[in-house]
Amino acid sequence: MLKKFIEQANRGEAVFITDVRNSFSRLAGNGQQVLSCVLNLVDGSQRLFDLSVPALKGLKKQELDFVKSYLWAEVYNILSALGGLNLSIYIDKSDKDIAALAETLNKTFGIDKSKAERFGYAKCVSVIDRMLGALVGAGSKFEFIIKDISEKPSIKPAAMSASSGVEIFKSAAKNLEKKCLCGMDIGGTDIKVAIAVDGRLAGLKEYDWFPESFKLAKQMNEPICLLIRLVRAKASVDLNNNLPCDEKSALQAKMKEAMHKDASFEFMQDVVNEAEKAIGGGLIAIDGIGLSFPDVVIKDKIVGGEATKTRGMRENTEIDYETEFKKITDLDKQLLALCRKGGVVKNTNDGPMAAFTAAVEIAASDSAEKVKDGVFAHTLGTELGTGWVDNGGQIPEIPLECYNFIIDLGDFVAKSYPADDARSINNVNTHLAGTLQKYASQSGVFRLGLKMFEKNRPDLYQELFDKGFVAKKGDMLVVPTKPKDMRKGFLEHMMGLIERENDETVKEIFRQVGVFLAITWFETQRILQPQTEGRTLFGRLVKRKECFELMKAGAGSRQDNVQMDVADSSIANTSLMKQLEAEAEFTVAQFAQAIGSIYYANMGLRE
Repeated sequence: MLKKFIEQANRGEAVFITDVRNSFSRLAGNGQQVLSCVLNLVDGSQRLFDLSVPALKGLKKQELDFVKSYLWAEVYNILSALGGLNLSIYIDKSDKDIAALAETLNKTFGIDKSKAERFGYAKCVSVIDRMLGALVGAGSKFEFIIKDISEKPSIKPAAMSASSGVEIFKSAAKNLEKKCLCGMDIGGTDIKVAIAVDGRLAGLKEYDWFPESFKLAKQMNEPICLLIRLVRAKASVDLNNNLPCDEKSALQAKMKEAMHKDASFEFMQDVVNEAEKAIGGGLIAIDGIGLSFPDVVIKDKIVGGEATKTRGMRENTEIDYETEFKKITDLDKQLLALCRKGGVVKNTNDGPMAAFTAAVEIAASDSAEKVKDGVFAHTLGTELGTGWVDNGGQIPEIPLECYNFIIDLGDFVAKSYPADDARSINNVNTHLAGTLQKYASQSGVFRLGLKMFEKNRPDLYQELFDKGFVAKKGDMLVVPTKPKDMRKGFLEHMMGLIERENDETVKEIFRQVGVFLAITWFETQRILQPQTEGRTLFGRLVKRKECFELMKAGAGSRQDNVQMDVADSSIANTSLMKQLEAEAEFTVAQFAQAIGSIYYANMGLRE
């Protein structure tokens, strides 16, 4: 069995963690050993994960290394999803081989190291430590506790909440009158911001950026704050009846240019300063700001610090990263200064915001009861976002960093490329191989395109270079981000090929992404145990129906009970979302989470 997995990996084939677990679990008697892992969570609850591995005695080094990679991946996925105070591992301590395997966890996950010294698997522990600092208190640290199997306690299954969040979701989209609310969806390649005044959409703005290149916190914070000021200024100018007509018209002309997607930061700043000075006391007061932010967020605070968006800061040797990151952690304070007294800033991860947005829209439909079990969502764009709003209408205070899940323990060929190579399966933050970041995302499409086109469609492979979507950088193949960011264009090209070529190789790329989503579905169901089994998909990868249908077919070929729906214009049921649907320039798929963020802020005003 181990030999078969390793042979697959050496051939460049995937070896899914789901298949490895199933194979190991079927071992019986002396052929199987079990590590019983009890995760103690911050809320006092416990989760039991029994991890089976083959008997270790007599294994060759490559086989033992594979078993280690499986165990580390299982633990890493559990911690990346749930966090926790500690993980107690119950084993037969008289078995020196299994005891030695369990002891590898402390070193592998960097328990005794500082955050700056943690790499690979250990990065999830840094995220947990920052979370514990926010939830439990400064100095709180995660730990592994290894005990004999004789000490294993009885674990009672966590009681499922009997409450329903339907009314909570319904109320979030109500009572928008006499309020100014802003919502912002912050992604890896762009920011989308919306403003609603008195229940009417008063401005929509898209802004391209590349946060991964930022070396300082202000490079991230300043555009976010400026964009809120910009849409507030636009709404204030449009609704102001005291400005002289010629001055108002001139400001509106400049504002129209500033609201264009390609307007520079400097130009937006000049226009905002001019508008704010002209309006003076007539500036609209913001009641609430909702944020969808691509990192771990706890109690409105950004606490993760290991995401791709802060990579440039982490690699900046001229700063103390923890000190600098604290400025991003406190982004809510900076935005609160833009609100009226008594206003709110409500922040959550972009994944949960997708789930919340879907829940609010479904609750406003004739199918409101569909959200009685909560909503689980994914955003498929720069990376894979994951969101969960439980059946009680709450966003669990857990990392939920499913884009870091290791789903593939194989493909040693793609593993050999550096993380920044478009052919690589290595995570650009952790350098761990086989994570969802390089599978169910635009990076997955790019990687599969290069691999499959080179083999089956050399003409399409060459076209990627001719159009500038891929370039050689030494021995690497990269997707350029300078002088122009080619990532969006590359993805649009790949999706357009489905219709242009009607070719099985092109279609198979998107089917394979669907297979990855099926593995994701199974792993998230197992680890998180949401009451809902469905998944709502957002993002650029599913904005075309033909792409979604291919992904759905791929998922079905792997797991026949995967339930997936796409968040397209059919999701528009609330007032603001219907207004968005009627927009000629923008789509629901683009701005859905920005609208959801407005509703999240509105809900915060009720707390």
